[in-house]
Amino acid sequence: MKIPPALLFPLLALLVLLATFLSIKSFGPDSNQDFDPSNITEFRKMKNRMISSSVGAPFYRVSGFDSLRYFPPNKEQVYLADFQPIRDGELLDLMPDMPGFPSHSVAGFAVLEKNGRADTLYILKSLHEKSDSVYFAPFNDKSNGHETYGGGRYLDLIIRRGRPVLLDFNFASNPYCAYKADFVCPMVPEFNQISWEIKAGELTYSENNSH
Repeated sequence: MKIPPALLFPLLALLVLLATFLSIKSFGPDSNQDFDPSNITEFRKMKNRMISSSVGAPFYRVSGFDSLRYFPPNKEQVYLADFQPIRDGELLDLMPDMPGFPSHSVAGFAVLEKNGRADTLYILKSLHEKSDSVYFAPFNDKSNGHETYGGGRYLDLIIRRGRPVLLDFNFASNPYCAYKADFVCPMVPEFNQISWEIKAGELTYSENNSH
């Protein structure tokens, strides 16, 4: 995101927290059968603390903020798939405030399968990301606009080359611009459309139903 300098620290801190958490998870067994809801609950508590206690974060000192809204942990929205890298992937211009300037590249894809259907989810790399293991999968699904944010959601990933990628949508999050217009967020590309409802991760947020 392109954001004012005052907001950089809390967002970087949150990214470090997320990357560390996902990195630890990524060294676990390569299976979506080892589902532990307590990991999801603990991560959500950490995120709520971070976005409400860090200067510049979306809910810093917001009176009455308790928690973001989430679907209950859902084992059915965890997918194990092969990561298929794309060499010299397409450069994408996803930043609304910087038209014509590439912000991400298509790094590869994974195929999600559910109830006899299969969708391709393209996995992106920020052009400003230094780590060779941190990736980004913005997506839309059939829950957009009624249960989840209409602009789509994000899934951050830690990918180790040569290993399957665990796509746990319980960690799907809203972009910060869903909360405040101060933030400028990468748009979800049109080709990342999942054809079923991803009933996992973050719901829409309202100050009237924040519990």
